[in-house]
Amino acid sequence: MRQLRLILRTALLYLLGRRRQTILVTAGVAVGAMVMIVTFALTNGVIESIKEKIINVSPHVTLKGEKVQGKERMLMGGSPASSDHFFIVSRIVPDEKKEVKPSTGVISLVEEVPEVDAVAPFVLTHGVLRKSKLFRQASLRGIVPERERRIGNLGSSIVSGSLSELSYTPDGILLGAGMAKKLGASYRDLVRLTAENGKVYTMTVTGVFASGFGAADDNTAYINLPLAQAINHFATNVVSGIGVHTTALPRVTEIARMIERLTGYQAETWEEANANLLTVFTRNNNITLLLVVFVFIVSGFGVSNVLITIVLQKQKDIAIMKSMGFGIRSIEGIFLAQGLLIGLAGTLLGLAGGHGLTDLIGSLPLSFGENAVVRVKSITVAETTLSYVITACFSVAVSAVASYSPARRAARLKPVDILRA
Repeated sequence: MRQLRLILRTALLYLLGRRRQTILVTAGVAVGAMVMIVTFALTNGVIESIKEKIINVSPHVTLKGEKVQGKERMLMGGSPASSDHFFIVSRIVPDEKKEVKPSTGVISLVEEVPEVDAVAPFVLTHGVLRKSKLFRQASLRGIVPERERRIGNLGSSIVSGSLSELSYTPDGILLGAGMAKKLGASYRDLVRLTAENGKVYTMTVTGVFASGFGAADDNTAYINLPLAQAINHFATNVVSGIGVHTTALPRVTEIARMIERLTGYQAETWEEANANLLTVFTRNNNITLLLVVFVFIVSGFGVSNVLITIVLQKQKDIAIMKSMGFGIRSIEGIFLAQGLLIGLAGTLLGLAGGHGLTDLIGSLPLSFGENAVVRVKSITVAETTLSYVITACFSVAVSAVASYSPARRAARLKPVDILRA
């Protein structure tokens, strides 16, 4: 214990002897830790924000108009030895319409699944919306408003009008905020819809919604289910798919497979439906974190340079200490302790600064461009205990590794050669 106190005291005296350099290199470590904390908070916040928005505006499970057993399957025939014989059990017809029928029966089956608390049929179609001389292609989703209200937060995302008004307006249409802006349309305006069946419908804007997703707000519109069925030439008991809301989101994959087995139709979870979007953001976040790692590497070089300078300036002191009985391990310990002290001081400053900067960034208002994928009013940040632990361990470890080479160099010095010089 006495030896350890002596090592720490000597290490601290050496660092205080070069205060300017020590402050600069400590600041470098602090900046690295602060940047990593902020990066963790931003990347975690982006992913959590996207997931929250997806969960709020879309079904947890979507029952698609494709039969599970409608996929092409190839099975081996004959004996195990004759593995060159195959036959087709079933196949997909290329022009087969994707539809769920009879929808009422399938809905009844899905509603019986445990932990399913809402079910909403929908019909997908396309058309061109026109107001005056402005045109806009639109992805139309035919819904039952009262059922759709229980699937996501469509009702709460209405910025003008109401979802309820759509239910008692047969020719009503609910426009995304981006689409309404580009058409110059607002609540109770009339727009013309040229549907896929070639017919032109005069529609009344019963509301405008802002989901926060650029693609949805710019390209999506909601109409009543019977109208969408008429456009697609669907019978009243036929839909494109069924949205499902559950009370057990962590078990959504298990529930989706249960629905598949029960109905025979493919069931897609919200994660599967948005896998590409989540993958892109996750990959970008990983690249950002990798770049932050290089900040730590640069700060590590700074620690190493300061310690090497101290070794060169304190050669005679080191020689005297070795001649007085300091062993190789003790000399190494002094310089390793200097690296750890720099790392600890820089880490504490960085963690505190990172927390403060994260709070500041989270409080700033955010404006987005028209091409933004996700549209939010402020930057979402998510601080976790794990991110602080990882940052602290990594920054201290980098400082310790950076001090190893100077420590070895100091331990290899020969007192006789130095004192004779």
